Amino acid sequence: MKKLLTLLLVSTSVSIVGLAQNRSDSTERSKPLVDERTKQDMRRTVNRAGDKLEDEIDKSLSYQETHQLSWFDPGNVFLGGGIGFGATSGQVYFDVNTRLGYFFQPGFAAGLRYDADRLVGNKYHARQVGAFARYYPFRTRISSFVGASINSGREFSEVIPEGVKAKYTSVGLEIGVMAWILHRLGAEVSYESNFYNKIDPTVSRGKGGRLKFGVNYYFGRVGNKGLKLAR
Repeated sequence: MKKLLTLLLVSTSVSIVGLAQNRSDSTERSKPLVDERTKQDMRRTVNRAGDKLEDEIDKSLSYQETHQLSWFDPGNVFLGGGIGFGATSGQVYFDVNTRLGYFFQPGFAAGLRYDADRLVGNKYHARQVGAFARYYPFRTRISSFVGASINSGREFSEVIPEGVKAKYTSVGLEIGVMAWILHRLGAEVSYESNFYNKIDPTVSRGKGGRLKFGVNYYFGRVGNKGLKLAR
C-alpha cells in the first residue's frame, strides 16, 4: 500500500512536468516551460513528500498494531443489539435488531441476526432473520467496519389478507464506527442500505435505509478466561 501511494504521487508529478515541458514562443520555436534545475527541485520535493507519506503510514500501522484490541482476534464471540430509524416517501420506520457473531480471522466476523421492523403510525410491521459478515480494518478503541447480510423476512399488515404469507428476502450493506466504552462493551453507529427482492410497495413503500445505534458485548476467546482486551 505504501509503495502504491508513493508511486502514484511520483507518477502524477512526472506527468505534470511532462505536460509542461514545451511551448512555442513568438518565433514559433519550442521553448521549455520548466528548466532542468527546476525539474530537479521538483523531483527532490516529490521524493521528500513520498518519504514523509511512507513515514506517516508506518506510524499509523505501528499505532494500529500497538493499540489493537484483542476483541477482534480469531475465536472471540460477541453479542450485540440496537435500534434503527429510517424514512422514505414521508414515512418513518423504527426497528430493533440483534446479532451474534464469531471472529474467524483478525477483524473478520460472521454470525446470525434478527430484526423487527415497524412503520410508525401504521399497523405494518415485519421481522426477518439472516446471516451477516463484518470486517473491521481499524481495530483500536475507535474502530470502523463494513458489513453485508442476507435475510429472509415476512411482512404483516391490515391490508395483507389473512392467511397470506407475505415473504421476502433482502440484502443489507452497512458501514459504521464503534467506540470502546467499558471493559467488554462497545457502542456503535452505522448506516445500512437494504435491497428487497419482493415487498408490498403499497404497505412498506420500499422502506429505504437505516441509521442504526447499538452496543456489542465481547465475551472473549472461546475457552479462555480473563482475556486481556487491549494490548
